[in-house]
Amino acid sequence: MWPTLMALVLGIALAGEAFAGDAVTLLQERRTRVPGKKPAVQHLALVKNTSSESIRGLRVTVELHDSFGKLLWTRTVTPGPSSLKPGDTASLSVFTPDLADYKKTVYRFDYRPDGKAAASPSRPRRLTP
Repeated sequence: MWPTLMALVLGIALAGEAFAGDAVTLLQERRTRVPGKKPAVQHLALVKNTSSESIRGLRVTVELHDSFGKLLWTRTVTPGPSSLKPGDTASLSVFTPDLADYKKTVYRFDYRPDGKAAASPSRPRRLTP
């Protein structure tokens, strides 16, 4: 009974991970410390549309967490470009504070599917045989 229950819980947890940000994937990230009066860290990231659909209005939320998973800092940015065809990439840059407790960066993606498939009622679609 116990192994079955553990397998079920693990399966549910992994299924949730698989669906999070399914159309956009983080390909690469580089962090660089920026010296100055207020030390900062520049995060450069490359993201890719891994779905078979175009997306638009892409926004990326960058979160900094400590070793216990506590949220320390968050910011939402728009990468360039914010509309991606399947397989296209976009880049983003964000400056974050240099926090002593920082251990992990989390990227969350928000986007809309491209609405080209739905025709506007005021524009009739042309049908071809």
